[in-house]
Amino acid sequence: MRVNSVFFKGNLCFHKEWAGFETIKPINIIIGRNNSGKSHLLDLVESLCRGNPGGRDGDNWQYQCRGVLDEESLKSQFPEGASSTDLVGDLWYSHGNHYVGVEITWEIDARGRVQKIDFPNDFRPQSYGGSSAENRLVRIKEIVKSPIHQLNGSSFRKLAADRDIKTEPTEKELTLGSDGSGATNIIRRFITSSSEQLPREIIQQEVLVALNAIFENDGHFAEIQVQHHDDEDAGEEQGHWEVYLGEEQKGLISLTNSGSGLKTVILVLLNLLVVPKIEGNENRKKSEFVFAFEELE
Repeated sequence: MRVNSVFFKGNLCFHKEWAGFETIKPINIIIGRNNSGKSHLLDLVESLCRGNPGGRDGDNWQYQCRGVLDEESLKSQFPEGASSTDLVGDLWYSHGNHYVGVEITWEIDARGRVQKIDFPNDFRPQSYGGSSAENRLVRIKEIVKSPIHQLNGSSFRKLAADRDIKTEPTEKELTLGSDGSGATNIIRRFITSSSEQLPREIIQQEVLVALNAIFENDGHFAEIQVQHHDDEDAGEEQGHWEVYLGEEQKGLISLTNSGSGLKTVILVLLNLLVVPKIEGNENRKKSEFVFAFEELE
């Protein structure tokens, strides 16, 4: 059964009030005052990517979900041509088929137990046997214990508000942190590696073209390069790599001395264009990722 809307409470910010999403679109914008809980809503999104509502231990959250009962999920509890001691008659034709297409709302407690199910006020399923309503509800509770949300199974990628691109020492592992850590190392590896799995064109062509398209007339970058700080005057930066952007008539400008807006754009492009190529296999689609970017303004 698929979930259409998900709300939660019990989070650090949302203790007693339900908060969440009526629906999740391909692009979603969350607007709110400082300290209003925007980042904690992303915690819910990340949880949905990693598992079904109420299906993960350790969150201690309560969930409120809404979805439509479909034939496939109903037949898992009301098989066609089957009978049972708790329900009189054929499980499907006498009971389960009455619920096809019905939108229901249910709540899941912090232990993953279904607490209540609400049906539309005008819904009146045909009765068959004295205790059919109660026993049908038991089976429907089993259905909603493992709902499927559209985000389930997606790879969650977050870019936090507190982020930067800094000089970094040589590292073999390619990981991009939500704070921007690892960005310099990723750019270095793609530019300098001889491996066919790390083509330099991704950085020096795809990322560069996208960067220029975003900035348009505000600046044109001719190249993206990395340099190694190997002299004694480098101080704490000795042995570190640094990213440089080449501008016509200005030469190479270090990213350390550039503004936060430019760094943010580069980090977004790394998430969108590069991360899908280094996580999993190269055939992985961007549609299998969920990108959460904080404070892009």
